[in-house]
Amino acid sequence: MPPQFLFVNKDAGSASLTRSNSTEQSSINSHVQRGRKHNRSASSRGRYNRGSRQSSARESFSTMVDSSESDVATISYDFSGLPTNKESSEEYDAIESSLPSRPRSHSQRRRRGQFEKFQPKRTLRKSIDGSRRYELFKDSKKDGKSVVLLNSAHLSNSPRDITQISSTSLDPFSQSVVKLDAHVAKLCWYFCEKYHPSVWSAESRTSPGGSYTYQHSAPAVIRRAMQNEVEMNAILACMAARIENVDSIPGQGTDKYMGNALTAVRRRFSSASRHQLLLIIFHLYAGEAYRQNYTAAKIHMRAAKALFASWGGLDQIPDPCVKELFIIGDGHVSAVLLEPCDLPCEYDPGSYWSVTPPALQLAQAPDLTSIAPALLDRVTAGDFPDDLGQVIQETAECAWVLRHAATGPADATKHAARWLQWRHAAIRHRLLSMKPSNPCHDAVRVALIMWILISMVLLGLQRLGCLIAPKLRAILHRQACALARWGDLVDVRMWVLSVGAMCSSIGGVEEEWFLDQLLATGLAEQIRQFRSKHPNLATIDILRTFQERFFYHDPIQQVRLKRLADLLEDPMDHPTSRTSSPAPERNSSSPI
Repeated sequence: MPPQFLFVNKDAGSASLTRSNSTEQSSINSHVQRGRKHNRSASSRGRYNRGSRQSSARESFSTMVDSSESDVATISYDFSGLPTNKESSEEYDAIESSLPSRPRSHSQRRRRGQFEKFQPKRTLRKSIDGSRRYELFKDSKKDGKSVVLLNSAHLSNSPRDITQISSTSLDPFSQSVVKLDAHVAKLCWYFCEKYHPSVWSAESRTSPGGSYTYQHSAPAVIRRAMQNEVEMNAILACMAARIENVDSIPGQGTDKYMGNALTAVRRRFSSASRHQLLLIIFHLYAGEAYRQNYTAAKIHMRAAKALFASWGGLDQIPDPCVKELFIIGDGHVSAVLLEPCDLPCEYDPGSYWSVTPPALQLAQAPDLTSIAPALLDRVTAGDFPDDLGQVIQETAECAWVLRHAATGPADATKHAARWLQWRHAAIRHRLLSMKPSNPCHDAVRVALIMWILISMVLLGLQRLGCLIAPKLRAILHRQACALARWGDLVDVRMWVLSVGAMCSSIGGVEEEWFLDQLLATGLAEQIRQFRSKHPNLATIDILRTFQERFFYHDPIQQVRLKRLADLLEDPMDHPTSRTSSPAPERNSSSPI
């Protein structure tokens, strides 16, 4: 049987695939010895002295422990389904056999010396120079023998890097459990560069350079998933579902990857660690949520909560990144369904100026009455329930931090971004738990949820807002015949309708319905009357001034505000505008 050779894809600093220095050779051997004892061949045993091998092994050991410490311990499950911490003795023994141990004691060295006295003396082979080795290599080829000279100076055709022998394959040595074709590579890139930063979008969009707390965990997840069939397929299914349903690019293979992941998880469930299972369950949960299969997503959430209980609760999960992934994902799904969250939001940081050290504050506590003054006046007047009024005041604080976060020093900006990430999540958590009896207050509650999502969550304007818009329409439609219930909150109703219009799918039935309602309030006519007295003002400027009396974030909303202004400026282009109610007479309480 011809000999088999192990090629190791080394780093860019290596001379080639086969020319290795002593450190690299020792590192390679330490890895191939993990599963079984590796007997060095006679031709390579004398190539390096014992001291260099031991020092190289120590360097390899320290590097391996630093980079893959979590791989040493594994989790096994008993028949009752409760996970227990238990190291695999086979893996432990393999690691121990390949890693340097502590120096031997005096008695151990003495016993070894006595043993070596009875062993035959070994003659050391004299070193052979490069030219002599090449001659031996040629002779061996004539004899039909197979000899590989790893450091031969005469193998001039040896490639200097992997691209010289494989310019198309992404995994030339087939090390990944999933075939890494171009599409899989694109999905992995999407996970690291697009998806992962968007989860912590309040941080990544505000912080300098787009940095966020768990920026370096995404590549580590992909590296580990390449060695685990279940985790890789779950990630691919999640990314494919997101691209298909959020980016509207079909043909990503969501069903194939989801089916592969579900099949693999049933086969590997008992052998996976709890940490790995949590990540797998999360990606399955998110993938089903992206394609609006909320029933399946809820099943995955129940499985995750059972795993949380095995740790002693959500707050006991050792990996904060995984914990935050579940809390954020649960908040988004619950917002789309307008249901209370399944998981508690444990990260409410409190008021910005109460929890932020003076050195990290963007500014001293300002007067927040300039933020959403129309809504704050209604809160002061007692037009809203106490819990809803409290949330409006807290949202005004978030809006101020959002507006000024990018203007402060780097440390202050980073702190503000992290604070904003969890403060608005906690506010949405409380809004989703409210059940106002007044449908007008319920409409304001939903409009607040939608505005927080579109201004502070990357998926808000892309996906979440348009999924909630039909539910806001249903709330308003149920009490459309009782417009008198709004009383003197006509301007608040206009703002709620405008939020619904700007969040709806462009050209969809929801956008058309919200525009009809705005035209029925006489908003377009009021804008025309105002422009007749102020001809230098454009419709969009008037609308922006109106929005700023409530909640408005121009960097995010200006594109949809421009579209709304165009639709209101030319209402005859709207198919149902001719049947709209006539504009009411303008009075002192007119919102424009």
